[in-house]
Amino acid sequence: MRMLTLSTAWAGHSGGVTVNRELSIALAEMGHDVTARVSVPSPPHPRVRVQGLEPVLGVPDERGQLLRADGLPRNVDVIVGHGRFTGGAASYLRDQFYPQAKVVHIVHALTDELDRLRDDPMQATEHANTERLLIGKADVAMGLGPLLTDDAARLARMAPTPTLVAEMPPGVVLGDPPALAPFQTRLNLLLFGRADDPLKGASLAAQAAGRLHAEGIDLQMTVLGAQPAQIRAQERALSDLAQFPVKVKPFTPDRALIEAEIRGADLVLMPSRHEGFGLVATEAAGFGVAVAVASNTGAGMFFSDARRVPEHLGRTCVVQAPPHADDQQLVSLWAQHIKDRLSPDALTQTRARARELRDFLGQNYTWKHSAQAMDASIAQLAAGPARTISAAAARSRSASTTASQRQQPTGAEQPAHLRRTTSPPQPTRRPTR
Repeated sequence: MRMLTLSTAWAGHSGGVTVNRELSIALAEMGHDVTARVSVPSPPHPRVRVQGLEPVLGVPDERGQLLRADGLPRNVDVIVGHGRFTGGAASYLRDQFYPQAKVVHIVHALTDELDRLRDDPMQATEHANTERLLIGKADVAMGLGPLLTDDAARLARMAPTPTLVAEMPPGVVLGDPPALAPFQTRLNLLLFGRADDPLKGASLAAQAAGRLHAEGIDLQMTVLGAQPAQIRAQERALSDLAQFPVKVKPFTPDRALIEAEIRGADLVLMPSRHEGFGLVATEAAGFGVAVAVASNTGAGMFFSDARRVPEHLGRTCVVQAPPHADDQQLVSLWAQHIKDRLSPDALTQTRARARELRDFLGQNYTWKHSAQAMDASIAQLAAGPARTISAAAARSRSASTTASQRQQPTGAEQPAHLRRTTSPPQPTRRPTR
């Protein structure tokens, strides 16, 4: 199939950018003709036609850039958008230029909850309404992992004719595991995310690490993802909470730096108070590094489910927190979990299980599996009335067409109706759903 994926960037570490890039590559490796349209100039890729748009002078809106007609591929069968960031562009391009194309809308956030937890219920309501309407315009809505799929299904059934909903299993890119030094004395904790966002849980992690440090456990903690102008203040604040120096480093899109930090960690923490999924957990697990995630997150639900991940590999990664636990209870739970995983008696087993989890994910949860789930959901559109597809069912229904049978890439030729003519042609329009 000829596919057009939409994102505001190609390189980067944010959830939507990562999913779009890795999914585009996996779809291309399966034999699809993939054009990845992104809002900024971007490096080429050997398999994906990356169309990095040169900015229009005086038009700073990255999402709006995706609506431009110049450079669109001639024909498209499937358009992929991500949440409210590029989902609107996906349905717009379909309606204006590709009336036969199917739109796949990928849900990345619990929009009705996220901003409420930041004490902004009006914005949460607005974002949820936008997500609901975009799901209604799509042909398929896919949630990343179980929690987001459940919310996508809830929003879909608000429409008189619900959009087909399917689960997209999280993809993992396998990296070389770290080479461990037998003489290591200090333990290293790593947390990804903004230190100033209370939902990411950096303060909880700092206090938990501080309790262990006060017990005489030799450890250090790094937080990766701050804005450069805020690093000094955030480092001081977290160090005050921990009562020992916490290192805060700036956000970086540099894959080599991110991978280096992961390999340097003994335990990657995701103490989020709220997270639709949390790709940092599966990303770190792909390197054979131990991870710890909160039970209330999508990643926590994923690892806790023995139908998805073997119990001895998954549930040991999850910090089980009561629904209404206060901060001090959470700090105690996280401190105990870190201690149980990294104590001298447990460290060898923790590392062995992290390697085993890496191998399991590499066999069952790569981005190829994510792409196959998308293929299966598109095939389901013509197959029957089922409106929700689990990840396991999607894998079993994935098309078996070989790459040699698929249409080969035809080049980024401009659509005939968009070429310069003496009289501009009228684009094909499709009624808004």
